[in-house]
Amino acid sequence: MKKLLLTIAVAALFMFGCQDQNSVIQPTDNTVQKQTTEKHWLAFSNNQKSSIEGTKTWSKSIKGENGGLFKGTKNLSSDISAYVEIWVPGGAYSGYKTIKATLNSKTLTADFSPSPMTFNTPIYYTVEYFGVDLTGVDKNNIDFYYVAEDGSLQKAKYANIYVQDNWLCVVDAQLPHFSRYGFVN
Repeated sequence: MKKLLLTIAVAALFMFGCQDQNSVIQPTDNTVQKQTTEKHWLAFSNNQKSSIEGTKTWSKSIKGENGGLFKGTKNLSSDISAYVEIWVPGGAYSGYKTIKATLNSKTLTADFSPSPMTFNTPIYYTVEYFGVDLTGVDKNNIDFYYVAEDGSLQKAKYANIYVQDNWLCVVDAQLPHFSRYGFVN
């Protein structure tokens, strides 16, 4: 009797344990899909005209209960300038904070500080880059993203995005927290 039960148990284990769950027409994981849909910061090679030298920072001390606005244009190189506008709605956070946006020279991203910092209501960010050489870049595939708390890239909410020859712009991107924000392709 023990032999018969052992034989049945081994046969059942063999039948159910060795079934192939993989489909011939679908991959077992999504690594192929991730590779084709993964976003990367828009970057320029060192020899491309639009490669910007260095970084520039915009900053202002703002009391979170009152909110505030700061904006301005800076030259990032002899050919490229950037206009930045940051609006902090009243009640976004408590106390005084020196808000900083440092634009990266090669990826057209901005690192915001102090970080980490999460807001009661989103802060709004508008940035325009003038003189950017988009030769060889798929303009239809450019979007605006940020680094989420888990380290992944997430699409930002914004009012408008404009991509034209020599000009990139995102209007009223919502910043729920401070991290890196920028254009992806």
